Amino acid sequence: MASPVVDGSGRYAEAISPPMSPPTRFSSPMTDNMDHSSPIPVDNQTHDGFPLPNEKKHHPGGPAYYSAPEVVEQNPPQYGQYGGPPPGSPPPQQAYANLNDKGEPIAHNEEVRPQAEERKIMGMRKRPFFITLGVVIIVILAVALGAGLGVSLGKNKNDSSSSDDSVVDPFCRDHPELCIGGALDSKYYSEKGAFNGSGIALAGESWNSGQRRLFTLYFQHHSGDIRYMQYRTDKQWDGGEKAQTVAQDAKNGTAISAVSYNLNGTQYFHIFYISKNNTLHQKTWTNATDSTGFYEDGKLNDLNLQVMDSPTVGLQACWKGDYYGGEDPSANSTLSKEDVRGMNLWYASDESTFEQYSWNNGKDEWTRENPWKGKNGHAGVGCYSWGTGTFSYTIMVNDQNNTEIWWIDTNSTTESTKEHPINSWTNSTNGGIPGVYPSTSFGFTTYLYMQMADKSINAYDIEWAAENTTVKGDPITIRDLGGPVHGLGGTHMTLTAYNETVKDENGTAIKSLWDSLYVFYQTEGDDITAFSRPILGGEWTDGKLQIPDN
Repeated sequence: MASPVVDGSGRYAEAISPPMSPPTRFSSPMTDNMDHSSPIPVDNQTHDGFPLPNEKKHHPGGPAYYSAPEVVEQNPPQYGQYGGPPPGSPPPQQAYANLNDKGEPIAHNEEVRPQAEERKIMGMRKRPFFITLGVVIIVILAVALGAGLGVSLGKNKNDSSSSDDSVVDPFCRDHPELCIGGALDSKYYSEKGAFNGSGIALAGESWNSGQRRLFTLYFQHHSGDIRYMQYRTDKQWDGGEKAQTVAQDAKNGTAISAVSYNLNGTQYFHIFYISKNNTLHQKTWTNATDSTGFYEDGKLNDLNLQVMDSPTVGLQACWKGDYYGGEDPSANSTLSKEDVRGMNLWYASDESTFEQYSWNNGKDEWTRENPWKGKNGHAGVGCYSWGTGTFSYTIMVNDQNNTEIWWIDTNSTTESTKEHPINSWTNSTNGGIPGVYPSTSFGFTTYLYMQMADKSINAYDIEWAAENTTVKGDPITIRDLGGPVHGLGGTHMTLTAYNETVKDENGTAIKSLWDSLYVFYQTEGDDITAFSRPILGGEWTDGKLQIPDN
């Protein structure tokens, strides 16, 4: 294991292999055609390519960032259920003839005396006067309270401002910029569509030729379940129902990360998320002949890795290696085939530390690497680690809310120098991007995407060149005709690109049939909004995914 590399602020991050996948997942520009592979199954029996549902409802007003509690029907007792009169019935009338002047029952042989005349207030008897006064006071209070509620409940569902009394999570009182959805206020919990603050992850299938679907999108449903939808080649969406449930034990607002790949003709999908008890969980699916065909627990679960207990926590898994989608490793690589085939995983263990674990296909086990210190544990992690050659890149946010791009060269046949160390993570100082949102997520494919301090989403063109890594030109901002389309503060984000071309007999592309960037994030709270434009430029179009409420 390589020694730590000290950056300019005295913090360090150690050598390991970096990654990439959603909240910021890359799916490389996908291959030309697609096939008719069966849809991805999940836990339960399948129907029409999708698994059957598991019933589980959650109350949107659940506590802070823990999983929403179960919903129960709130039916009031019916009249007669408990032997009493219905609500609002007048009290039983007492017969004064049966009471004495002290209000006591009169015996049969007791004389009924005439009652003394009662003193009046403002021309009214005492009892009616005080009843009337009470009614007036209640009306005044109700009007005042109604006005106050009108101001509070009339706020935009995703407005992060709320009174201290209504903030659900104590952490959010002092750090609202690090919270989203119901952690800010119980009224921001979604009651339809996606969870407010849902993780969003994308798994592409660039290895499939002639496939019916382009990619699979994972998200947290407002019920709390992690589900998936698939985008088809006819530009239609499938899924998102209970039958497409991947996991039911996810923490509210968990980040979700997905890694998909193909080894020797076998497809693999790995989904990572944070559970209700703040441990890191893995679900896997494969089409191997000995597979059950369902999403199953991965080996990572056995490690019982504890994640920082906070409403917003950084989490990212990425494919590592110098190939992607089933190709052979590059001839320039000094790594074995087993070493280049694997994943890297980052998660925040506290507010300034990311733990990193690596997995190699040849060993099929997770190994702890050196931690990354001095980082913002509430922000996401980005990565680019599947290009040819021996370079990998990791993107993190420091404690000043500036983006840092770290690189590593694993080519041990090259001489290590001060400017270009080998097998050691180094901060590319020219690649930094200042002023990001404190809990931004990242995504890279063609461009590096992140959320800025003003909540807009920017894309940067990066020249990936180790110590000479730089940002080229001005950023591209996702916008519509009205201007930049802001995401919710701290929205999770994922993206991919797809390119389909007609080639001649020599394999040279002669005509583009499909050329698009796709970016997904939340703009309202119960939505997942998709943005698309041509890879080389043009206007953005957008639309909200139709997420089933059941």
